[in-house]
Amino acid sequence: MIIGICDDELLMRKQEEEICRQTIMKYVEDDIVIETFSDGSEVEDKDLDILVLDIEMNGIDGISVKNMFQKKNRDTIIIFVTSHDEMMHQAFGINVIGFVTKKYLKDQLPVMLDTAIKKVMSTVLVDGVDSRKICYIQAEHVYNILHMADGEEISVRISSGELEEMLKGVGFVRTHRAYLVNLAYVERIREKTIIVDEEEIPVSSRLKSRIKHEYDRYCKENARFC
Repeated sequence: MIIGICDDELLMRKQEEEICRQTIMKYVEDDIVIETFSDGSEVEDKDLDILVLDIEMNGIDGISVKNMFQKKNRDTIIIFVTSHDEMMHQAFGINVIGFVTKKYLKDQLPVMLDTAIKKVMSTVLVDGVDSRKICYIQAEHVYNILHMADGEEISVRISSGELEEMLKGVGFVRTHRAYLVNLAYVERIREKTIIVDEEEIPVSSRLKSRIKHEYDRYCKENARFC
């Protein structure tokens, strides 16, 4: 696992690095590497699992980095660091797990980083495919179709029941007997459908209350407006 820290202030970067090192000590059995960067352009092509990212930087700022990652369908989990709360509304995104204020860095960053590490560690491989890149799964005869964030469709011969059990705890919910949805890609919940990556997915009436409950919980845990 690689954790990146991107901040254009040397002192702040060192503080964030020290907090990260203290936080990852409990994960002694895991190979966790920390890399630091002083500019948003330096992380553009980096393969990072988690990125502690300053919103306000000279040159390429944190918002621009987040938008770039989203455009490229990068699955890096982002923790934003900011001294201006009013900028948070610009910073929400699919892989943004939360926000840390510089004033309370020592208290907030360990909690947020711990959540991010557990999220990375709980990623499930479905027939070799990273579950974070799956928008939704559709049952079709003896196969299930994985609808990917990049538009690709992958067929797997795994039952819906097996997939539902496999994906417990990593943000998937059943919306219909033929559909499992990744809550990270949900855009809107309607009366009889749910919008996922601009696609309308049917919602079973008996599952509607559970879906709403799971989505609300997901939003709170991942600092999203819902």
